[in-house]
Amino acid sequence: MNILDHLKQRRTVRQFKPDAISQETLDAVFEAAMWAPSHGNAQPWEFVIVGPEARAHLLEMFRVKADELLADPELPDPKRRGISALKEDFGGAPFMVAVVCRAPSDDLERVENPLSTAVAIQNMSLAAWDAGVGSVWLSFGAAPPVRGVLGVKNGESVVALLAMGYPAEVPPAPPRDPFTDHLREVP
Repeated sequence: MNILDHLKQRRTVRQFKPDAISQETLDAVFEAAMWAPSHGNAQPWEFVIVGPEARAHLLEMFRVKADELLADPELPDPKRRGISALKEDFGGAPFMVAVVCRAPSDDLERVENPLSTAVAIQNMSLAAWDAGVGSVWLSFGAAPPVRGVLGVKNGESVVALLAMGYPAEVPPAPPRDPFTDHLREVP
C-alpha cells in the first residue's frame, strides 16, 4: 500500500475489543515514534505507560469533563456518541500511553518541542493502524490534575493520551476539505 492510501484509511477509534496488544506490536509503535522528525534531532518526547491505578483516576476525571460536554443540548450527535463511548473505560481500550513533551529551554523549543511530539504521535497512530490497532488521541491530558496523576514535571506538557486497541468497529471516513481550499501561494 502506498503512504497516501495508508493515511486515508487510518481512523480514530473510540470502541475497542478487549484483546491485548502484543509487546512486539507496541515496540513497533514506539519505534515508529522515534523516527519522527524533530528540530536538531532533539526527540523531545517521553512515553508514560498508564497502569490500572492511574487509568482509574484518569477515567474519573474524564467522566466529569464528559458529563459537562454531554450536558450541552447543542453538542452534535457524532461527538455525543464518541464521548459516550469513551466514558465507558476509554472505549475499552486495553492500552493507554501518555505522550509528554520535554520542557523547553528557549523560545524555539517552546514551538518545536510540542510540534515534534505531535509528529511522533502521528507516527505511533499510523504504525498502530498498520498492525490493525486503532487509537484515539485524547487531549484532556493537558488538564492540571492529569499532570499529577502522570507524574509530569514542571514545564513539561502532555501532548496526548492515546487509548489503543483492536477496533470493535471502524468508523467511516469523515469528510475532508479538498487540499486546494487550504492552499495559497506567495510571490
